[in-house]
Amino acid sequence: MRDFTLKPAQRIGTRKPYSPPIKSSRITLNLDNNEGAAVDDSLLEVVRSIDPQQLTRYPDASSLEQTIAERFGVDPSRVIVTNGGDDAIDRACRAMLSPGDLMCTHAPGFEMIPRYAELAGARVVYVDWMDGRFPTGAMVDSIRDETRMVALVSPCNPTGGVIEPESIRKIASTARNVGALVLLDQAYIEFADEDPIDLFLENPNIVVVRTLSKAMGLAGLRVGYAIGSPEVIGWLRTVGGPYPVSVLSLLIAQKAFERSFQRTNIIEQTIANRARLEGALEGIGARVLPSQANFVLAQFADSQSVWEELQRHGISVRRYSNDDSLRSSLRITVPANEAQQNQLLNALTTIGGNA
Repeated sequence: MRDFTLKPAQRIGTRKPYSPPIKSSRITLNLDNNEGAAVDDSLLEVVRSIDPQQLTRYPDASSLEQTIAERFGVDPSRVIVTNGGDDAIDRACRAMLSPGDLMCTHAPGFEMIPRYAELAGARVVYVDWMDGRFPTGAMVDSIRDETRMVALVSPCNPTGGVIEPESIRKIASTARNVGALVLLDQAYIEFADEDPIDLFLENPNIVVVRTLSKAMGLAGLRVGYAIGSPEVIGWLRTVGGPYPVSVLSLLIAQKAFERSFQRTNIIEQTIANRARLEGALEGIGARVLPSQANFVLAQFADSQSVWEELQRHGISVRRYSNDDSLRSSLRITVPANEAQQNQLLNALTTIGGNA
């Protein structure tokens, strides 16, 4: 009998599973995942009022999709609820990309986007964008006949920068000429100066991805959504599972989305605290990139030492030891809670005093 060696598909290659950083037991303030502030306890009333029979049935996301569609003034056929924004991105890559296709995106950017593209068999072309105005010309020039998708993140994770709406429209026009979809990841849009979604809703080759994980403070539910043309949304439904979000998550997300106006004060407080944090970081000698998200990216002469000092103060922030372009940077989530904000600012003051 022949001895066959079990091997995965070539697209897996040497890739490892995504693994979040392991937290130290001394951490009391987690500022490394850009999670939103805590939600109102009243949302738990939804859980208490659930009919047990609902848990015996497969989930139906149509009610939440209808609510989202009404919020943005589109037909429900243009909305899909997904298992977090990541699921929507993965679906877009599987729907649009075949082996040998190209996806154009910028670096740095959301790390899962090129990962999903490569797992779909595509090659990824990068345009550098650390700060300043978005390099629209370079992105347009990167689009070729074999390009099937262009991925843009605005506000950008991990920098917090935003792409001008006219740049997005110009890129979408060029992409349309070669039959490419523009994936616009707007996970942090609630913290930006403006929300230009109305400029994109009628563009048939733009799909907008959003989430309830950040501004809504519901990362644990794993609920995201995408808005696009009925045709594109149909493709996203085709490549994914039929019941991606649980009954519990859908019921809570429905109520949270209906009450989203109640998050206005938290969002405004986060933006105000972001400005205070930027000032504190500049005060200890960091270079802070302008951000319109719920985090800031700060560059240090010795980011490792600052990261270690924050750990000693019980605070975890995101470091990038495996990315040369971000090795000197730390990404710090902005607390909306005043006590947490003061804990962070006091730690930075101590670090600055010891520098």
